[in-house]
Amino acid sequence: MEQDDLEALLLGAPCELTRDEVADAVGIPELQARGLWTAMGFAEVAPHEKAFTTRDVEALRTALALGESGIVPADTILVLARAMGQELARTAEAQVDVFRQASQGLTLEESVAQAEALAPTLLPMLEQLVVHVWRRQFAAATARAFASADIDGQPVTAVGFVDLVDFTRSSQQWDASTLERTLERFERETSLRVTAVGGRVVKTLGDAVLFVTDDPGSAVEVALQTVDAHCVDDELPDVRAGVALGPVLVRLGDVFGAPVNLASRLTDEARPRTLLVDTATAEALADDGSYDLKRLRRRSVRGYRSLTPYLLRRTSVDS
Repeated sequence: MEQDDLEALLLGAPCELTRDEVADAVGIPELQARGLWTAMGFAEVAPHEKAFTTRDVEALRTALALGESGIVPADTILVLARAMGQELARTAEAQVDVFRQASQGLTLEESVAQAEALAPTLLPMLEQLVVHVWRRQFAAATARAFASADIDGQPVTAVGFVDLVDFTRSSQQWDASTLERTLERFERETSLRVTAVGGRVVKTLGDAVLFVTDDPGSAVEVALQTVDAHCVDDELPDVRAGVALGPVLVRLGDVFGAPVNLASRLTDEARPRTLLVDTATAEALADDGSYDLKRLRRRSVRGYRSLTPYLLRRTSVDS
């Protein structure tokens, strides 16, 4: 099988249309069609290159119908397309590892042949799983949106950062296998803690995880559990963490606002194996007997001339 044939198998149809022919089939200007295409994260192609399938025509018609339905404002279709493109590109990269692992030690021709053999079974299973996971995530996101309190239309959210200590120096000493294994464990196990309390991982930044929860107690539990887990595991480097509470702007799945910046600065200021929280979080948990809070000296950090961190620990059994 040629690589072009494999591409047709993966796409579900052969690439036999140019971008002008796609636009003509849908009945829109080529420039509008190209805008949607690039918003989804796909590369621009030459005008006469046959790079599109009949499925691309159907997808473009669906996007336009969504904008014309009134359910999704037409001027936000590109925003929605960009968000979907970014997230699904990451998902596709993770899934293609299935092909990579199965092709180790094979020639290019053998790899293509194996991909051809796997695709009929693998693609329907992955597609079904992606749709199911999306539905569950959409339902959870909808529930969070309706349940969250808000200030001026912005949900009040606990934002947490968990950061690997001295990661840059350590990564220079590790081989590729150790680096991959460490990052995978850190991201996987931290993500499991976040989802266990009903929170959401916003993004991973290599040596850090940014997450949100509906309440500060859940956020500090994720942070403390991660700190504790790394303390007792010699294979994992120490972590430090920061949690802040307040209204955030949610856009394209990302979060913005003062709590995000505060959580990041608090993490930078935290010592290894510790969690720092902001004043709002400290006040929210002041009457919770599970935690000890120690107000630290004020300090000037990037973006904040006067930041007051609180060191948060679990209440000692003997206290």
